[in-house]
Amino acid sequence: MKKILRTMFPLLLVAMLAACHSDDPESAFEKNVNALTSTAWTHPTVTNSTDGDLSDSYAGFAILFTKKEANGFAGTFVISNGGYAFTEVTGQWKFNDAQTELQFDSGKTMTFTVDEKHLSLDFTVAPPTGGRTDGLSGHFTFAFTK
Repeated sequence: MKKILRTMFPLLLVAMLAACHSDDPESAFEKNVNALTSTAWTHPTVTNSTDGDLSDSYAGFAILFTKKEANGFAGTFVISNGGYAFTEVTGQWKFNDAQTELQFDSGKTMTFTVDEKHLSLDFTVAPPTGGRTDGLSGHFTFAFTK
């Protein structure tokens, strides 16, 4: 009987430990990263503070965020058809400590909100020097819905 118990006890201990899993809730950082990287965000509704609805100008816009921590950043991004609002094509991204801003390695900072079905990016583009400025600068809001 002792021999059986000596054999069974380690097996039961291993089985119990294997059955344990973390019940810790997902952190705000993890929720934001998972929601942000869950899909390519496309077909935004775009508004500009001075020029109004610019959605047609960004009909082909897409941004994809990936998880790939490196150099203090949480991941990478790729942008297609960014127009004047997004001069970046690819780079790295991270959140600020308060989880209220999305920061690119280019220096661009945006206020954001994200959940499983929505992403909103709010930011300002400085006006260019000289020439046409309509739709090129000002406060932009990009709102995406899956």
